[in-house]
This record gives sequence, C-alpha cells and structure tokens, in this order.
Amino acid sequence: MTAELDVIEKGAPARGTHPHRHVRPPHVKLGALADGGLAPAIMAIVERGVRRRPALAHSIRAEVELLLEEDYPPVRIVFEDRLVLVEDRNAVAPDLRVRGSLPDLISLMVAPLLGGVPSPMNARGRAALGMVAVGRVRIEGRLGLMRRLLGVVRI
Repeated sequence: MTAELDVIEKGAPARGTHPHRHVRPPHVKLGALADGGLAPAIMAIVERGVRRRPALAHSIRAEVELLLEEDYPPVRIVFEDRLVLVEDRNAVAPDLRVRGSLPDLISLMVAPLLGGVPSPMNARGRAALGMVAVGRVRIEGRLGLMRRLLGVVRI
C-alpha cells in the first residue's frame, strides 16, 4: 500500500517498481547466415538486451550494419515494430554503420554508459571513447540512434 501511495504522491514509480516491465519485447530472429559469421553471437547479445530493455528496443526503427576489420562477414540488424532481425549480410540502406575490430566493438558494449554514451568517469568508458576519438571505431549515422543501440546491447 505504501508503494501505491508513493506513486500517487510523487507522480513517479515507487522504488523497486519497474514501469516498463509490462512492455513485451520484440521477437529477435536469426536471418541469413554465412560461414564464419558472427550473427548468432550478435543475436544472443541483442536478444539479451531486448529482453532486459524492451521499451528502449521498441524505440528503435532502423537498419544497422556492423563492419568488422577482421575477415568476418558484415552483420545486419534490423529493428522493426515487433521484430529484430540479425543476420550475416550487408545492409541495404543502413541508418547506422559501425566499423571497427571485434575487440573494439565489444569494448563499446561493455563500457558503462552515461547518457547513452560511454562514461568518461570510468576507465572502460574512457577507453571506448578514445577508440572512437582516434578512429579505431568509426560511426556513420545518427548519434541518437547509436546511443539507443548501445543502450540495448550493453553488457
């Protein structure tokens, strides 16, 4: 009962409640696969994020392309209303393209975020920002979309 009163009195959810918990996550589907492709691994990361942050996942409507410096095929991620498709394939018309080595892209995923970007107050966050600043990771597209994508795929 106290939690309900807190919601009414303060106009915000009571501590310990999760206002977006009722949001159904989009279905995450594995599409085309290529020999040596990373789509299954990327799909596992995306699926975890979509289940943990469904409201954020629903806010993304975009085609994303991950281009890895190593000899991996490109990974295409398409966020739609009720579906997220992850596959080993070039994007058709990406809204966001991220290029870098696999270790550098993973560093972005594990960096703590502040406002949707790697936090400069944390060593891992500073390292991730540095990779972008020196061009080891290159981002083409809308920064806001990259912030939301990082929010979904962060580990």
